[in-house]
Amino acid sequence: MLLAFTTTQDHEVMISELMKCSLLDVFKANFEQKGQLSKRTQLIYCSQLAKGMNYLHTFKQPIIHRDLKPANLLVDYSGTLKITDFGLAKVRPNPNQEAASETDKFLMTGETGSYRFMAPEVFRHEQYTETVDVYSFAMIVYYIFRGVPPWPYWSGFKAVNAASFDGSRPEIPREWHAQISTLLQMCWDENMKGRPSFATIIDHLHVYSKETFGIDCDALSLQPENPSPSCCVIS
Repeated sequence: MLLAFTTTQDHEVMISELMKCSLLDVFKANFEQKGQLSKRTQLIYCSQLAKGMNYLHTFKQPIIHRDLKPANLLVDYSGTLKITDFGLAKVRPNPNQEAASETDKFLMTGETGSYRFMAPEVFRHEQYTETVDVYSFAMIVYYIFRGVPPWPYWSGFKAVNAASFDGSRPEIPREWHAQISTLLQMCWDENMKGRPSFATIIDHLHVYSKETFGIDCDALSLQPENPSPSCCVIS
């Protein structure tokens, strides 16, 4: 929540609500202490992220975040996950427009974002739409469920290079629920037109919740998995 801002030259300031830590902090603290997040927590974080992105993508002109990653997802003191850091965000150009200007073409291409979570078409400097956020979402969901980042033993550059030019994707454990496995494969589809909308993603998560917990994911309550105080420094 944006509370205040100034536009004074050479002294720009933004004040937002105080958050507890990032999702990355939660990962580091939780996995070091007791391993993976609980299934309930996994689902709640995935659902909250999907709802936030659905909100952004359903504007009249969709807002593309372009840098979704755990460090840019903050958790408040009630355990609610919220999307932040819109420094690379962009309003999607009208797809029906005959031709974009050279400036728009440049702004909508290039290696924008964080390599490990970057969609292949972005890394290849191709034109793209808001579905790049769906690809990044898939990588974050994989991290949430697996407990380690995609391609944990590779550098971010090597990971995105393999995804973009070799069609590489993280290995999905066989024991994972079919709804999650199918959802990941849909979201990181090489064909960006084949990736689902966040509204469809939310529907898949509802089905997973009912099959796993017997209730809709909106009815799940979260007991925050608290990082240690040293992991909760907000800059």
